[in-house]
Amino acid sequence: MKTCEVCKKEIPEDYGNALCDDCYNKQVKELDAKKLAEEEERKEKGKELSTAPNPPEEPIKSDKTPSKHGITDPNYKENPEVDDMEQWKCNILQFEHTGDVFYKETRNMYTFIKNYLIRTILDHPQYPKYIWKPSLVDVGCGCGVGTNLVSQECDFAWGIDKNLKSVQFAKTVFNREKNGRYYTPQVSFDHIDILQDTREFLRFDFVLAIEVIEHIFDYKKFLGNIIRFAKRNKKMSYNVKSGPTEFFISTPNRNWPKLSVRRPTNKFHVREWTAQEYHAILSEFFEKVEFMNCKGEPLPFDTDKTPILSKCLLPIFPKKQ
Repeated sequence: MKTCEVCKKEIPEDYGNALCDDCYNKQVKELDAKKLAEEEERKEKGKELSTAPNPPEEPIKSDKTPSKHGITDPNYKENPEVDDMEQWKCNILQFEHTGDVFYKETRNMYTFIKNYLIRTILDHPQYPKYIWKPSLVDVGCGCGVGTNLVSQECDFAWGIDKNLKSVQFAKTVFNREKNGRYYTPQVSFDHIDILQDTREFLRFDFVLAIEVIEHIFDYKKFLGNIIRFAKRNKKMSYNVKSGPTEFFISTPNRNWPKLSVRRPTNKFHVREWTAQEYHAILSEFFEKVEFMNCKGEPLPFDTDKTPILSKCLLPIFPKKQ
């Protein structure tokens, strides 16, 4: 006979955990309260860090109504959207010059997310009796280096990118399938243009879009499409019992004094928002938005640090996209 390890009440043999419903729900509530307290602490730290951003070399002229692309400077010029250099070439050149396949900030972001996944696993109500690991999709994964790094703490990690050659590279180097004998995290890659593919996708615990959104002209369509990866319950609510899908989305910050305030100097970037503009556009699509630096430390919404790593929860659909 199988019994709850806490209250010793009899439970069905096919239960995947070792707790009855009452004890499990109690532990989930305690964990939710802990997470809420930690979130409040993070917000307080963010307030303490809040200082006026350093003024850019040229003052940003701003009207009160953002453009349809979220830019508040009427003189700001965008670049046309172009195909990026194949990411596998970029990573090899980066390794040749620095000895690392990542840019420093990119490595820091993926490393922070990996460590965040570890903390999420350790916080699961059943740990250490039951090792739960999350599912994750990395949108715009390039040649899969970052996807591979975070996949170590996932049950399943899926990298997708619109560049066929980069996806082929990722499959050749990083693809990893379950062997059916003992636990191995599964990693796979697919050639998908998230702006064009209209299929219904799997729902994931985590959605990453690292250094992607600034490359895309129709950023609203992009955000609306990655929301399709978010978990929903039968009532079509994103606030699911197992915990809402968490989105990590990064971009450069035009408040940083070394970035051009008139147009992106990186020809592959369509536009670069200020922190305030970036917060405004994300708030159209998510109920909760937090800002962090590349190491996961909280930032105020008027920060001049770059890049900004945003953590977003509970998707919403704006009236006009």
